[in-house]
Amino acid sequence: MRDLPPRVPRPAPPLTLPTPAHDASLSPRVTSLDDGLSAVTFSWRGQAEEVRVLANKLTHDTDAAVMERTGDLWHRTYVVRDGWRASYRLSVDGTAIADPLNPRVWQGFSIAETTPPSPWLAARAEPLHELSRQTIGWRYDPVRPPRGTLVVLDGEHWVDDLPVMLDNLIEAGELPPVTAWLVESGPDRVGRLTCNPEFVDALPYEGATVIAGQSFGGLTAVYAAHRRPDRFVAAVSQSGSFWWPNGPEPEWLTGELSPSAPPVVHLQVGTDEWALHGPTARIGERLQGTYREYEGGHDRYCWRNELATGLITAYAS
Repeated sequence: MRDLPPRVPRPAPPLTLPTPAHDASLSPRVTSLDDGLSAVTFSWRGQAEEVRVLANKLTHDTDAAVMERTGDLWHRTYVVRDGWRASYRLSVDGTAIADPLNPRVWQGFSIAETTPPSPWLAARAEPLHELSRQTIGWRYDPVRPPRGTLVVLDGEHWVDDLPVMLDNLIEAGELPPVTAWLVESGPDRVGRLTCNPEFVDALPYEGATVIAGQSFGGLTAVYAAHRRPDRFVAAVSQSGSFWWPNGPEPEWLTGELSPSAPPVVHLQVGTDEWALHGPTARIGERLQGTYREYEGGHDRYCWRNELATGLITAYAS
């Protein structure tokens, strides 16, 4: 990104290790290693022909997702960098299930992480907001007079987490009181979130507004800041789909950005999202703002833990 050093890819850690002997009553088990690495061991017990670990982009090699078998115990150990987290399932003979040995379940997925969850997601005893259903999604109103506006795309996925996060950030003074619009994507998500000018022009705003999104929503957040700089002063883009569209002319938005008036964007992408690193680096060269890599993949659980960092940066700039 402008005025920032270029991204220097870090060498990947070793992919897998032999699974150490352990009591497979709890999965996964995390063991600290040297040099900022951890070993994460997944286990499953039962009769099956094949068991796989389904964690987004944990491995490039599909065969490395297959768990090893010792009797009726299936196991696989991966080496990850400290700070890594993921939502995952197990595939048992082709059927995806939550990990029965893992008590941590979120939205039907099991959770593995080598770092504590974001403190901004801790529920408060009493909410500090009102949340109302609107035609376009939901509206968050803080109890204090608002001094800013936030638009979050794919709002149906944020109804539980975003109000808690904003309550905590505002109460701690990390964000000004904001009115937030959780804009629902609906069944035509791809049509709405692929640089659709009609959709962007219809988004709510009031005063200086920040917009945030993930995947196609991350693409559209940057597009909105580019198309309507009179409305959106900054964007937070998590794992943006900047490769779009498929075909002979990919990365359309990168070519559309004006070098003379680059939008302010705070980019986030997972270290495991190898397919996104090139497009993200290329669009980053045409933007103002910041760049952050988190340890993980294309994973909504990662996004919920990282969004607060992007919002704090956006409102501080």
